Amino acid sequence: MVADNLGAHQIGGFQSSFSSGHICRRCFIEHSDLRLPMTQTRPDIRTSTYNDALIVQLNSNFNKSPIMEIVRQSSVHNLDGFHPIMSLPADLMHDYLEGVCPRVMMGLLKEASSMRLLTY
Repeated sequence: MVADNLGAHQIGGFQSSFSSGHICRRCFIEHSDLRLPMTQTRPDIRTSTYNDALIVQLNSNFNKSPIMEIVRQSSVHNLDGFHPIMSLPADLMHDYLEGVCPRVMMGLLKEASSMRLLTY
């Protein structure tokens, strides 16, 4: 399966908005924590077991309001071997090029500058 973040979230039953709340389908980081240094954030990792428990909770919820940004059970949950936590691919452009890579590069540049290996 191939999908960008929006497509993967829709297939997996997660929220389709990335501007507030728990925005990641792999962990429980909140949008408000994105600008914090990585050393100050330690979001819990989403597990298949916990996700399944949230789906049960969501299905028994009278008003069907999202729980931990899960809006519904995955539309393909009946596929053998599929689970939205384990089976949906990473979106390299969003997860890495806009997410992890800029933070890592900034950290490397700051460290190199503090060691006087380069200046800027």
